[in-house]
Amino acid sequence: MVQLGRETKPAEGHIEGWIEEVDSGTELRFRSGEELLNFLGRRFEAVFGSADKAQAGNRSEQVTCRKKGSPTRKKQG
Repeated sequence: MVQLGRETKPAEGHIEGWIEEVDSGTELRFRSGEELLNFLGRRFEAVFGSADKAQAGNRSEQVTCRKKGSPTRKKQG
Protein backbone atom coordinates (compact mmCIF):
# COMPACT_ATOMS: atom_id res chain seq x y z
CA MET A 1 0.00 0.00 0.00
CA VAL A 2 1.37 3.42 -0.94
CA GLN A 3 0.20 6.69 0.55
CA LEU A 4 1.61 9.88 -0.89
CA GLY A 5 2.21 12.83 1.42
CA ARG A 6 0.63 16.27 1.04
CA GLU A 7 3.94 17.79 -0.01
CA THR A 8 4.24 15.46 -3.03
CA LYS A 9 4.69 17.45 -6.24
CA PRO A 10 5.42 15.02 -9.10
CA ALA A 11 5.82 17.82 -11.65
CA GLU A 12 8.68 19.16 -9.52
CA GLY A 13 10.15 15.71 -8.90
CA HIS A 14 9.26 15.71 -5.20
CA ILE A 15 7.67 12.51 -3.87
CA GLU A 16 7.16 11.63 -0.23
CA GLY A 17 4.87 9.37 1.74
CA TRP A 18 4.55 5.91 3.29
CA ILE A 19 4.64 2.44 1.84
CA GLU A 20 3.75 -0.85 3.49
CA GLU A 21 4.09 -4.37 2.21
CA VAL A 22 0.84 -5.72 3.61
CA ASP A 23 1.87 -9.40 3.66
CA SER A 24 4.90 -8.83 5.88
CA GLY A 25 4.01 -5.55 7.56
CA THR A 26 7.31 -4.05 6.40
CA GLU A 27 6.94 -0.30 6.00
CA LEU A 28 8.93 2.78 5.12
CA ARG A 29 8.52 6.53 5.29
CA PHE A 30 10.12 7.72 2.05
CA ARG A 31 11.19 11.25 1.13
CA SER A 32 12.18 10.68 -2.49
CA GLY A 33 11.32 8.56 -5.47
CA GLU A 34 14.71 6.90 -5.12
CA GLU A 35 13.92 5.76 -1.55
CA LEU A 36 10.56 4.41 -2.73
CA LEU A 37 12.12 2.49 -5.63
CA ASN A 38 14.90 1.11 -3.42
CA PHE A 39 12.31 -0.20 -0.96
CA LEU A 40 10.33 -1.84 -3.78
CA GLY A 41 13.50 -3.38 -5.19
CA ARG A 42 14.50 -4.87 -1.83
CA ARG A 43 11.03 -6.31 -1.28
CA PHE A 44 10.92 -7.86 -4.77
CA GLU A 45 14.37 -9.36 -4.15
CA ALA A 46 13.21 -10.84 -0.86
CA VAL A 47 10.07 -12.36 -2.36
CA PHE A 48 11.52 -13.61 -5.64
CA GLY A 49 14.76 -14.73 -4.03
CA SER A 50 12.90 -17.00 -1.61
CA ALA A 51 10.69 -18.29 -4.46
CA ASP A 52 13.79 -19.12 -6.54
CA LYS A 53 15.32 -21.02 -3.61
CA ALA A 54 12.09 -23.01 -3.15
CA GLN A 55 12.03 -23.93 -6.85
CA ALA A 56 15.67 -24.98 -6.75
CA GLY A 57 14.92 -27.22 -3.77
CA ASN A 58 12.02 -28.82 -5.62
CA ARG A 59 14.25 -29.57 -8.62
CA SER A 60 16.66 -31.51 -6.44
CA GLU A 61 13.99 -33.88 -5.11
CA GLN A 62 14.30 -37.38 -6.47
CA VAL A 63 11.26 -38.95 -8.05
CA THR A 64 10.89 -42.70 -8.40
CA CYS A 65 9.58 -43.62 -11.81
CA ARG A 66 7.92 -46.87 -12.73
CA LYS A 67 9.36 -48.64 -15.75
CA LYS A 68 7.19 -48.82 -18.83
CA GLY A 69 5.34 -52.08 -19.10
CA SER A 70 5.66 -52.95 -15.40
CA PRO A 71 2.60 -54.78 -14.21
CA THR A 72 0.26 -53.03 -11.82
CA ARG A 73 -1.87 -54.83 -9.31
CA LYS A 74 -5.59 -54.49 -9.60
CA LYS A 75 -7.69 -54.11 -6.50
CA GLN A 76 -9.93 -57.03 -5.85
CA GLY A 77 -13.37 -56.00 -4.91
